Amino acid sequence: MKKTSLAVWYSLLLLLSLNAAAVASDVTISGSARFKCNLLSKYMEKNGYYFIKELQYNKNLKTNIFAAKDAEITIKNRNDSILGSGTSDKEGNFSISVPEANTYQVVIRFHDRKIEFGLSLSDVKDYVADMGYFDTEIVGSWIQEPALNYCYTCSVRYHENRESLLASEAGGTGY
Repeated sequence: MKKTSLAVWYSLLLLLSLNAAAVASDVTISGSARFKCNLLSKYMEKNGYYFIKELQYNKNLKTNIFAAKDAEITIKNRNDSILGSGTSDKEGNFSISVPEANTYQVVIRFHDRKIEFGLSLSDVKDYVADMGYFDTEIVGSWIQEPALNYCYTCSVRYHENRESLLASEAGGTGY
């Protein structure tokens, strides 16, 4: 009788713990944090930033996208309670396990920039967070979107574009 009673209690405990685990399942929020900058990729990589790709707006106007390494990511619920936190790796990627909810509030801090956005449960995989545009004229200055001609105010990119144009006009390949 004691063994049967113990087995029933054990089965009941196991059933309740499995049911509780199903109710409190975790979700992994994953993605990457990136920023735009006009500094040459060679310079940025030399200073520890991971180059993702170059965007070319037209023939002479381009900007680079870099990974926001060591960005601080905080995941909150509707009540502003912190569900999880972490940092991005050198390629800007992050993966944070949090309790399942219908919506999340994500806060990402990178240098002097902070962005906040909401995510629904269906959007928690491979989200790309744009940290904005890093103004190379004033170190640490961020703006959301540069004007198309903004690259010309950055002397480093302007010289690269000018040399590339001159080389292509002369029949060379430029950069």
